Amino acid sequence: MFWKIAEVLVRLVYFRRFRAAKRIGEAGALMAEDRAPEALELLERVGARLHQSLLPFWSFTRGRVLDRLGRPEEAEAAFRLAVLAEPENGRADLELAVLCGRQRRFDECREWLDRLDGKDDLETRARGAPIRELMERVVTGDRERELEARARDFATRPLPPAGEAPGLPPDLALLDRFVEASPAEALEHFDDLALLIACGEVARGARLEISLSLDDSTVVRSDGARLDPFAAVAARLEGRAPTLAEAIDAGWMRKT
Repeated sequence: MFWKIAEVLVRLVYFRRFRAAKRIGEAGALMAEDRAPEALELLERVGARLHQSLLPFWSFTRGRVLDRLGRPEEAEAAFRLAVLAEPENGRADLELAVLCGRQRRFDECREWLDRLDGKDDLETRARGAPIRELMERVVTGDRERELEARARDFATRPLPPAGEAPGLPPDLALLDRFVEASPAEALEHFDDLALLIACGEVARGARLEISLSLDDSTVVRSDGARLDPFAAVAARLEGRAPTLAEAIDAGWMRKT
């Protein structure tokens, strides 16, 4: 009788672990469906009674969800916990490298990539190689020169409806006409528009701060005000700002 009871208890423990692991996987699926708030809610419920063996999986998934929700400090803490819980796995090291690089913490980004290169996780190490290459291009300034050249090229491109080139600094009224006449094409050139606006501000005396992630890059004026050119373009394309000039002005005020 004792052994039968023990067997039932063991099966119950493993069933609970399996069910918790399945729910963590479901949270990852919710995040992939752009339902991050629901994913986090599910993870918090699972975490209330989590077996130690599932801590790395849970922490890593939670970190990715928090990052998706725009909560980088909490995401970093979750990834660090995943590293401590499963030091031989390199996935959290890679996520921390990317997170630090996006925040322009390049020395820390390099440290996490160095840690990753010392692990046997060959697949994740291979994914880290292009991250390191990109980071070094940002640090040396090669990435900034590449983006500036892209902006100059777009500045000379004839745009609908009249086939005029926007120039650099760009003619914002001309860009507004382009957005109105060809919204689908404008959306296709979302990054080009943002880079053109950013480099236009640089031409007026601001500086461009390049991040590991292009859309985390910003422009900073001498008075410390900061502009997210990608957010400004998004506001114009989504109709939240009637003109690019107003979107840019609002962006500076929001970041001051």
